[in-house]
Amino acid sequence: MASSRVASSQGTDYSPVRVHVWRVLSMVAALVAVVVGLLVIVTSAA
Repeated sequence: MASSRVASSQGTDYSPVRVHVWRVLSMVAALVAVVVGLLVIVTSAA
């Protein structure tokens, strides 16, 4: 099974903290997209 750490071009590994931050940011972005989509639906229906 492959390692969960991904080597970059400099040969250093991405820290798990950085991966966690990117996961949180992507989840926040998805939540914002859902809220904006709902607002568009509500405003277009009114």
